Amino acid sequence: MTDFLINLFRDLSQYLIDTFTISWGMSFDGAEILKNTINLVLILCISAISWIIAKLIIIETVHQIVLKTENKYDDELVRFKVVEPLSQIIPAVYIFYLIQFAISDQVWVERIRSWCYTWNVFSAMLILMRAIDCIQSIINQILEEQHRKFSTQGYKQVAKIIVGIIGGLMMIAILTGQDLLKIIGGLGAMSAVLMLVFKDSLSGFVASVQLSSLNMVKMNDWIRIASRNIDGNVVDITLNTVKIRNFDNSVSTVPTAALMNESFINFSNMQEMKARRIMRTIMIDADSIKIADKELIDKLYEEFKELPKWCDYIKTRVEESKNPSDNIKDFNKRKLTNIELFRKYIEFYIRANFQEFVKYKPITESDEYGNIKQVYYVDKEEFAKIHGLAAVSEYLEEKDGKWIIKDFSGFIRKNSDLNQSRNYSKMDENKKKDFLDKIFLEEDVKDAGTYYPFRYKRKDMFINNEIKDWIYPNRFMKKEGTFVENGHLMVRQMQQTATGVPLEVYAFTKITEWASFEIIQSEFFEHLFSIIKEFNLRTFQFSQTDALAQKQLM
Repeated sequence: MTDFLINLFRDLSQYLIDTFTISWGMSFDGAEILKNTINLVLILCISAISWIIAKLIIIETVHQIVLKTENKYDDELVRFKVVEPLSQIIPAVYIFYLIQFAISDQVWVERIRSWCYTWNVFSAMLILMRAIDCIQSIINQILEEQHRKFSTQGYKQVAKIIVGIIGGLMMIAILTGQDLLKIIGGLGAMSAVLMLVFKDSLSGFVASVQLSSLNMVKMNDWIRIASRNIDGNVVDITLNTVKIRNFDNSVSTVPTAALMNESFINFSNMQEMKARRIMRTIMIDADSIKIADKELIDKLYEEFKELPKWCDYIKTRVEESKNPSDNIKDFNKRKLTNIELFRKYIEFYIRANFQEFVKYKPITESDEYGNIKQVYYVDKEEFAKIHGLAAVSEYLEEKDGKWIIKDFSGFIRKNSDLNQSRNYSKMDENKKKDFLDKIFLEEDVKDAGTYYPFRYKRKDMFINNEIKDWIYPNRFMKKEGTFVENGHLMVRQMQQTATGVPLEVYAFTKITEWASFEIIQSEFFEHLFSIIKEFNLRTFQFSQTDALAQKQLM
């Protein structure tokens, strides 16, 4: 097509010169100017028409291809208009080859050709920039489908900087007529200056790679940076900065490199584990601690009989402490104190409010030959309710009046996820319904070998200004409760201080949302403060009388 137009304009130029000089009697210089003007108008018209046609053909072709494919990711090509700048290259090519017929000065011809060349390099840069945006969007969609939080913003910015630098050097080389390698060599001498200019970008890129690879911070993570008084959710991770929306709706911007140099707390694991720690201390007045007499024990036993395990503990301890001589020989047979009763009451109160899920926990046993093996005992009715009667006949067998899972490894293989949840968004509605009806097994991250049966549950979530169809594992509930069963539980006495004897409560609650957690924690300790007098204990409170007495001693 280009050769045809070159020959056409060559013949047309000769025809115009002959017509203007011979037929019209014009001077050669005047004929040359008029010929160049006509050719320039024709070249501009051809370039404009080729741009319109190319744009329409490219857009229509891409749209047709996208509509015919089932893959949703190629829709991003249309959304980011990746191939549209191709239509800008064709007019520049025509001008590059045909401008010689519109301008007689060879210097200006070469200059305009270098401009066209530069324009095509710029168009190629534009295509690559949009392609990078397109790739980032596709990666983000894949990560959302896999329920993974990962920021690709920093990598996108680095890729664009590299494309921009290379494209910029190429355009400078074209416009100046210098060799690209010589320009790059000249920049090598300026490396110290460039390192200084791009210092923050380089350190930010290294920091963002480290944060991502080490899984230290992800999008939507709740983090706290005490040194900067920042407490909120990560909303954006770029090459140089991390944006955090605080809980007062203010937005803080932190250099990415600062997260590698300063300490911070990430609460995302707490939210994923659905367990948040309660760690608070009650200061007990040491003067109120005493041996629990029969009257106090009987009163407490009657008042808190709704905690049967605590009552059983009291019975056992009373029996153990009956013989005074045994108190010296055996430490566990010491006499009961009111602080021990209160400490054990807190522990059994929390245990009574454990949230319990159906779980398959192994018990180590030995067979008649002395071989050690792990056995999974289950409740037959509960197992049938979850997995169905067919699974009962396939996997359960009776042993000494109890039911065990006979082939637990096969049971796990059949009910494992095998990354099926990552393909959920690609399923049609019927397959999604079948998938949500399936039973899967999830291993306890803290207790290896213990498995929880669960179903995936559907939930609509607002992500990136869009409503997303989200699924999450939903375990089968055995007993409702506030506290987490597999979290650490301690009610311990700390080192005595001038302000009393600290009694620390260390437990985990299933409530992780901030406001709800504070309500649960407050209600729990309000209950403890209200009943502590029943144990003939007093909380320490520094009164005005104590302050005056201390002042007199000084």
